Amino acid sequence: MRARFARLRGELREAAAWAREGLRGEPGDASCREELTRATATVDNRGDVDTALAALTDPYDAVRLGVPEKVIDRLSGVFARHADALTRADGPALGQVAEELEQRGFTLFAAEAHAQAARAHRDPAAARRSRTRAVALARRCQGARTPALSGLILGELTARQRQIVTLAAAGLSNRQIAERLTLSIRTVGNHLYSAYARLGASDRAALPCLTELPQAQPA
Repeated sequence: MRARFARLRGELREAAAWAREGLRGEPGDASCREELTRATATVDNRGDVDTALAALTDPYDAVRLGVPEKVIDRLSGVFARHADALTRADGPALGQVAEELEQRGFTLFAAEAHAQAARAHRDPAAARRSRTRAVALARRCQGARTPALSGLILGELTARQRQIVTLAAAGLSNRQIAERLTLSIRTVGNHLYSAYARLGASDRAALPCLTELPQAQPA
């Protein structure tokens, strides 16, 4: 139970530690083995969704995989509302679900719901707010990588914007970026200005925070 609640809060290293502690006392405990697998797995894409679904013991994981319609009738409460909002691509409703999940202490789930809301919002300002909140919560989840969180920030930019923003976040000046990419300084500045608008950033000082999520790491 301690491992499960740590995982729900996004504390993956703690969840794995508790699961291993349980297995030391009961090497054959299926629940501890499952929690250890969940805590140490990193997911970068959906892959074969049907295969993944067949292995799930928690129907809510299907919502996190992006296929809520397959389990919506098996959920209740905030989890059912999450599935319904995602099925309808309802940005505001997803935002409300994310806030409730966060209030309940489900940090990772809240980050995922905010990320889904960012993609569903039709209002650019609302999308930026959801994206910023998703990043802030994801930073507290110890390197978690899930389908909902993949490409959270840089995936919103064009290939050229991603290239320039990454260099700017690393500390390069507009002139240095222009020289490296064989562009004019003005072109670099224009790309950065457009990227700021998409990321909800006011200047380059905010870029490292917005573009760098923790690297996945073993528990």
